[in-house]
Amino acid sequence: MKRFIAGLACAAAAGLAVPTLASAAHAQAPADPLAALQSKLGAGRGVSFSDKTKLVTDDFRQVFSTRTGVLQFGRSGVAASDHTTKLRIKASDLEEFGAIAEESGDEDSAGFSKMLAGLAKPERTIQVKNVSYLSGGVFGEFLPSGKTWLRFPGPINGVYGSMSQLVNPAEPATLKALLAHAVKQTGGYTGKITFGELYKVSPWFRASMMDKPSAKAAKTVVTWRMAFGADRLPTRLTTTYASGKDTSVTVETDYSGWGAKVSVKAPPADEVAEVKDLEEGASETAIPLVTK
Repeated sequence: MKRFIAGLACAAAAGLAVPTLASAAHAQAPADPLAALQSKLGAGRGVSFSDKTKLVTDDFRQVFSTRTGVLQFGRSGVAASDHTTKLRIKASDLEEFGAIAEESGDEDSAGFSKMLAGLAKPERTIQVKNVSYLSGGVFGEFLPSGKTWLRFPGPINGVYGSMSQLVNPAEPATLKALLAHAVKQTGGYTGKITFGELYKVSPWFRASMMDKPSAKAAKTVVTWRMAFGADRLPTRLTTTYASGKDTSVTVETDYSGWGAKVSVKAPPADEVAEVKDLEEGASETAIPLVTK
């Protein structure tokens, strides 16, 4: 079902044009990005970011999803996050699939229709103190009356996390791993890293993928390019990797306000539901959140 959801979203959004990848804009590469990042770490500080995910196949190119949010730092790295993701899908794009499910007479068709409705809505994810909260999106359709958030006991980046930026240069260990074999270029660096390497060093990657990559998936190569400002901090990260036989994924992420005041808080307790409280049909979505 997870593959079907991604394929369904691709089919619904197919045909949109993919802009040309942006090139680095700065004249001189930063000297010590890791030291610059560590100088910005500290409680109550953070950075803002925005993602644009694009899919490319032999038949079409498309902007698949967008995401905006903030990362809050602690003394050693990212301590909390708050971001909202929107798939490039309209409810009208999914009506045909809902009608097919209803006509089939499948007893799970009601839950399937709710899932489809959720795909067309933004998903907000808050992660704080190794607990995650989801609002809107797929699971927003299954929340009990009076609840607007789903609590998940663990660090995740939401249902759409694996469809957004998997690489987080705001994590010192991740930035160090990226730069270890990077090539310096005008305005920044380029390099390659595998899913397996990211899984070892990056909490963000693990929270995005939710499952440990298989031996085959761990070999997936991410090609990246990162531009830096005069302050030696990232301004844009572009990553590309293969997804399936004839599909590649490119994610462009812009960063701003390094070291600015950021405060991420858990939602009010009376607005939060637990996984066990989800309405009937949620488990039929076959998304790892409700099967673990």
